Amino acid sequence: MQHKTPDYSLIVQNWPLKLLALFIGITLWYGIVAEDQVDMVLTVPLEMRNLPPNMVIANQFRKDLEVSVRGPKRLLQEMQQQNISRPVNLADTQPGPVVIQNPPESIPFPRSITVQRVQPANITLLVDKLMEKNIPIVAKTTGEPASGFSLEGIRLSPEVIRVNGPSTLLNKVQSINTTTIDVGGLTQTSQVPVRLVLSDVLLQLIGETVVGAEILIKEPMTRRTVHYIPINLKQADKNTQVEPTMVSVEAEIPSRVARETPELNMLFRASASAIEADEQGNAPVRVEAVSLPNHTAINILSVRPEQARLSRAN
Repeated sequence: MQHKTPDYSLIVQNWPLKLLALFIGITLWYGIVAEDQVDMVLTVPLEMRNLPPNMVIANQFRKDLEVSVRGPKRLLQEMQQQNISRPVNLADTQPGPVVIQNPPESIPFPRSITVQRVQPANITLLVDKLMEKNIPIVAKTTGEPASGFSLEGIRLSPEVIRVNGPSTLLNKVQSINTTTIDVGGLTQTSQVPVRLVLSDVLLQLIGETVVGAEILIKEPMTRRTVHYIPINLKQADKNTQVEPTMVSVEAEIPSRVARETPELNMLFRASASAIEADEQGNAPVRVEAVSLPNHTAINILSVRPEQARLSRAN
């Protein structure tokens, strides 16, 4: 079988023009591509993945990387809108320092992007066990109440605060103080909000925290014997009588209340209950002091008589 010789005449025909066209095409392509290449610095956040639930990162570390890249301008502009991150897999992490290296290939850029520099190249994490701890709150005060008054105590609400955080840190914290509470010149119990004094680490764990503080001020007290407190019958029918009908108490009363109350028996409530009476009809007398807002509570020392006799009317 006879083979035909290829005809190259069409190829070589007008070859100077064709060579010129090829040169122009190559020049234009190179110029366009070279012009489209730009340098840019991108901020790439670190993305921590698969940290075990019983572990926590205990130290402060840089949360993003500065990455110098080179590539097509259009592509780099699009990438800025794509939220590209540097993934860090912490699935097999154990307590202790962990060094995270950031080579160029650790960031999932397209192939046409050249990574020139990553800063920082390494990041050290301090991984610790996560623990929960109830930490007591301690009230700090300054000043003195008004003359004759005394500070009985500070009642905090809550008295403890629950914190979740690194065990190495929380094991060192035995208590948390309040900011200083000024009790100077106070004459009555009052309530105020108070902030906690927190280290930078605790502040990040629980945030700015405010607790309630009740400042318990004890007033000057006077000891008085109060007569003619009527006994109120309970769980008894209308035919039941009580003897005596009144009792007396000895009590410690806030001095100002004692001065300003015209009838001191108004400060007490006495009662006797029929269901507490024995076979002879004797029932204990219960005496309670009324509540005095913003005053120290009345302290009942004794009741006379301690029992009353209940009987049926004829």
